[in-house]
Amino acid sequence: MIKAFLFDMDGTVFDTERIYLRAWHLAAESLGYDMPEELIESMRGSAISRGKRIFDEYFHGQHDYMEIRNLRRRLSDRIIDEEGLRLKPGARELICFLRERGCRTALATSTYGEIAQKYLKLSHMEEMFDCVVTGDMVKKSKPDPEIFLICADILDIPVTEAAVCEDSLNGIMAARASGATSFYVKDITYIPEDRLSLYADGCFEDLFELREHLERTGMI
Repeated sequence: MIKAFLFDMDGTVFDTERIYLRAWHLAAESLGYDMPEELIESMRGSAISRGKRIFDEYFHGQHDYMEIRNLRRRLSDRIIDEEGLRLKPGARELICFLRERGCRTALATSTYGEIAQKYLKLSHMEEMFDCVVTGDMVKKSKPDPEIFLICADILDIPVTEAAVCEDSLNGIMAARASGATSFYVKDITYIPEDRLSLYADGCFEDLFELREHLERTGMI
């Protein structure tokens, strides 16, 4: 039985990855160079330190990571202010389903705490998680499992009795490394089937399908 569900934030609870993708391209265009899709995908789900390392290796130090990242953040904020912040389909329903059955919930995101709290407030989701662990609270970024181990420690459960819900390769790699059950829910990042099979205990088109699986299998 699963006693706790640990949710990634961007692309899993909030439909923000599409916004970030637009903002990366707009930021790069403004600064006069291109941001290839594969570079953006390789940084997805990572904390700032890992993103910077990947970016610097790709561009060989020719461009300033923090300059483009800060611009991307401002552009993302502008898009959210203008267009609103949307939950992923089925997110609220799944979290309510879990909590009604006594399953504890946590948010485990590489995004910094200030931004995570802003999103939770905008979406009226502040009371939906028993704990929130953010990128500024960990030393190692996904695919390292540290963030999920911290969540389990705060919730005072063995991590093997937790499940992780993720949309990125870095996320499901971290989940598998932690010892938790690893669920992949599709968003915008393409992950080949052979990679998914290495790290995910279940793959789902959306959060409604994951909820149906949990009900059908009696895992909650």
